[in-house]
Amino acid sequence: MFEFLASMMSLPNIHPVVVHFPVALVFTALAVEVASLITRRQVWLERSAALLYALAAGAAGAAFLAGRQAAGTIGVIPARAEAVLSNHADLALWTLVVLGIAAAIRVAASIDDRGRSVSRFSILRATGLLVLLIAVGLITRTADLGGSLVYRYGVGVNAAESEPAASSAPQPAAEEAVLDVGSRLVNGEYGGFEWRPLSADVAAFGELISPAPGSELAAVSAVAGRSEGAGLELAVDGASLLVLPGTFGDVVVEAEVDISRFEGTVGIAHHVAAANVAVLFTVSTGGEASLLRRNGSEVEVFDSEGVAAPNGVLALQSSVAGHHFKGFMDGQMVVHGHGDSGEPGGVGLMVDGKGIVRVVRVTVTPAGDN
Repeated sequence: MFEFLASMMSLPNIHPVVVHFPVALVFTALAVEVASLITRRQVWLERSAALLYALAAGAAGAAFLAGRQAAGTIGVIPARAEAVLSNHADLALWTLVVLGIAAAIRVAASIDDRGRSVSRFSILRATGLLVLLIAVGLITRTADLGGSLVYRYGVGVNAAESEPAASSAPQPAAEEAVLDVGSRLVNGEYGGFEWRPLSADVAAFGELISPAPGSELAAVSAVAGRSEGAGLELAVDGASLLVLPGTFGDVVVEAEVDISRFEGTVGIAHHVAAANVAVLFTVSTGGEASLLRRNGSEVEVFDSEGVAAPNGVLALQSSVAGHHFKGFMDGQMVVHGHGDSGEPGGVGLMVDGKGIVRVVRVTVTPAGDN
């Protein structure tokens, strides 16, 4: 339904329209409730207050559902906005729950008081008002975070520019491959980095990117590229988890990999503690995208979806903020889940299959205070 309504408007989704109703109704309900308590004998005010409680809760439900739908339409957002979006979504859910409780109590109080003097300030009414005041605080903070997403980070605004990326730094030419391969890793903002290897950077394997503890060492090796230019070629024959420098908590990891000569599964790994302890966003050449967490022999799948079978250069992005996980393929969110990411850990790439994977770029940006 939300998609149909959005198709009739210039907005990318219906959330910006719906979200104003619960805000207005919550404060109106509070004002009418206070007026009802002051005037005491106006029955219509008491009944109107109860109705406004219920309408506010219903509008909050619509705004929450519209927000969930909107999250799948906004595409890739700045890394630092991911933590804000996660908090916004969590507070929106709490606001809905608290408003629902307030409405249930207040409507029950109104039914219980039928036929009695409206001057009676029952325990139920007092409890409903107290819960409503909590909802007022929650909805105020939720709205503030929503405004920050739009006006500070440009989320959902097509004209907004994303954060400056480390890729703005000049990249070495192919003939400079004799230099230290570490020069290809450029520090970015907030403690992140970007790595753009060249085809001759065979020494980077083991120096900048290495198999995680417990990985099958013989499964991956670096080979000299068939031609000069961007991208380190990895010969894959099996499964391996490859990690880059650093430890991160909430994070956004982007990767561009060429899989035109590869059959199997590739993906992004974060919160890596070992080869079998990590959070993974994977895409198979057969057309399956998955978000999962491995903890030893246990595998928890957050989300899994069928996708168009990828080929050529594949742009992947995986983000975690709080307990929200997202996986993007070529700029479109394909999986979204919730769970426990575990302790901060390493980031890197996951490969499982046979053939050549050419790593063009890996960018790591913290999504919050780590």
